[in-house]
Amino acid sequence: MFRDDENYIGKLVGNTGEPNKLTIALRTSFSARRGEFVRVAHQERESESLLDVLGRIVGLSRSNILFSPALGEGISEVELLPQSRLSGETVYATLELVGYKDPFTGEIRIPRRPLTPGTKVYGVDYAFLTSFYEFSEDTSIHLGNLVGYEKGENIVPVFLDANTLVTEHLAVLAMTGSGKSYTVGRVIERLVSQLNASVVVFDPHGEYGKAFRTGKLNFNDRLDKVEDPRDRQKLAEIQDALQQLQDRGGGIKVYTPQLRSFDEKYAGKNMRLALQLDHFDVDEFSGVLPGLTEPQQRVLDVALRYWKENIDEPRDIQELFAVLDDLDRLKEWVTESGSQGEANALRGGSANIAAIRLRRMINEAQSFYSRAAGEPFDVYEMVGDDNAEAGRLCIIDLQGLSNTARQVIVALISSELMKAAADKQRPTRPVFIVYEEGHNFAPAGEAAISKNIIKRIAAEGRKFGVGFAIVSQRPSKLDSDVTSQCNTIVAMRIKNPDDQRFIQKTSDYFSAADLAELPTLSTGEALICGRAIIAPLVVKVGTKALVHGGESPRVCERWGRPGG
Repeated sequence: MFRDDENYIGKLVGNTGEPNKLTIALRTSFSARRGEFVRVAHQERESESLLDVLGRIVGLSRSNILFSPALGEGISEVELLPQSRLSGETVYATLELVGYKDPFTGEIRIPRRPLTPGTKVYGVDYAFLTSFYEFSEDTSIHLGNLVGYEKGENIVPVFLDANTLVTEHLAVLAMTGSGKSYTVGRVIERLVSQLNASVVVFDPHGEYGKAFRTGKLNFNDRLDKVEDPRDRQKLAEIQDALQQLQDRGGGIKVYTPQLRSFDEKYAGKNMRLALQLDHFDVDEFSGVLPGLTEPQQRVLDVALRYWKENIDEPRDIQELFAVLDDLDRLKEWVTESGSQGEANALRGGSANIAAIRLRRMINEAQSFYSRAAGEPFDVYEMVGDDNAEAGRLCIIDLQGLSNTARQVIVALISSELMKAAADKQRPTRPVFIVYEEGHNFAPAGEAAISKNIIKRIAAEGRKFGVGFAIVSQRPSKLDSDVTSQCNTIVAMRIKNPDDQRFIQKTSDYFSAADLAELPTLSTGEALICGRAIIAPLVVKVGTKALVHGGESPRVCERWGRPGG
C-alpha cells in the first residue's frame, strides 16, 4: 500500500537507471543508516499496478556548506548557537536494489524499467520484511537475525534453504576471530537436530570436538542470555532433539587417531580410526607422498598392487611393510609380469627410501587398520545408509597431526564417502562434509593429497547427495575450482584486499557495495549471498545449542597477577 504521507525518509534524485547506484536525498541525517532496508513504489509495465521494490542502503554522505574545505583556516572560526539547526546541510544515501517480489512466481526480480525520479522512499517494518523473505521451516534453518532488526519486537529471522545449502555447496570465509567456525557450528547442529542430517566435519584443531568432551554432549548452559525469545525456545528444543538422537545411536560421533590422548579427551567414547590404505585407487595412491621420485613412486605402486592381489581383506598395514621389506619377492613378481622399469626401480635404493617415507607417514597419522587396532573403518557405520533413521554429526578430530597426515586422512575418508554415495546397490544417506581450514586441504597453485577428491566432490557430489562446506580464513589461498562451485557464500569480516578480490573473482553474488561492507562487519555478523537465500543480507548469527571450542583463550586470566 502506498500513501503520500509525511513518513517518508527521502526522495530518489538524479539518474535512476542503474539499480546498484541510486541516490536518495534524505530528509535528515537521522532518516537512515547504512545497511538498513527501504522500499520504493514502482510500476514495471503500464498495464500493471504499483509494486514495492526493496533496497538496501549501502552508502551515506553528509556535508554542510558552512564547513566546506574551501573556507580553509576559516572553518575553525565558524560557531553555531547551541540547538541551532545546521543550514546548508545535505545528506545523501546510495541505494542498491534487492528487487521486487513477482506476485505470480514469488521470485525476486530486479526492475528492468528505471524507477521514477522524485519518488518517495520509505522505511520498512517487520511485517513487510517477513512477508518479503518467506521460508519453510520444514526445509530451512534459522541462521540468525537481520542486522538492524535483531532486537526488540521487530526481530526479522533469516533462514537458509537447506536443500540448496547442502547440495550446491557452501563457502564460509572470514578473518581469524570473526566467528566462522561458530557460524558453521550453528548451521550443522540445526541440520542434524531439525532435519535429521548426516554431517561429517574434518576438525584440524579440535574445536568441534569440545561439544563431546569427556564422552557426553556438552550443551550451552547460557540460553537465558539469548535475547530472541523465539530462538531461545528453539535452542532448548534442539538440545532435547540432539539428546534423543544420541540415545537412538545417532547424535555426535567422534573419530580420532589411535592415540591415548584422544581416548582420555573423550573418556573412551571416541571411535579409533582404522582406515584401509588399499581403498585408495592406484592413481589416488600416487599422491599420498608428494615429492617422491619416479622410481620411488614405482616401488610403492608395485607394493600396493602386490598387497591387493595377494592378501585378503581386511589388509593389515603391517603386511604392506612386510611386502616392502621383502624386495626379492617383489622383484620376482614384477619380472614375471614383464615390467622391466619396475624391476629396475626395485634394484636401487628407491625401495628403502619409499618404505621409510611411507612408514613415517603411517606412524604420524596413527589412523590405519591393523589387527591390533580392532575393526576396520566402515563408512556406512559412520554416516548410515538409507535404513539408518537417526541423524548424526561425525567429527573427525585431527588435532596435533602433521599437515600431510591430515591430508591423507581427509582424502581417504572423502573418497570413501563419495564411492559409497555413488553405490547403486547400497548408497549412503545424503551427507554434508565440512572442511575446516580448507586452504590446507584444497590450496591454490600447489599440490595437496586431498585436493583432487575435494575438487571431484565440488564438481560431481551433487549428483550423489554429497555436499560440502569449505571454511577458510584466507580465501585467496583456496583453489578457485572448489570455491567457484559454492553457490552460497557466508562472508564475515575480511580486510585483506587479495581475499576481497578473490571473492569478487570467483563469485557472481557479491557486488562492489557488498565487498565494501566486509571490513566493517562486527564479530558474529555475516553477509550471506547466493542461492540458499532469497537476496543478499547482513545477519547477526545466533547462539549455538552446543558448546564450541573456537573462542580465543583468556590469556590474562591464565597468566594471573605478578606476585599472586
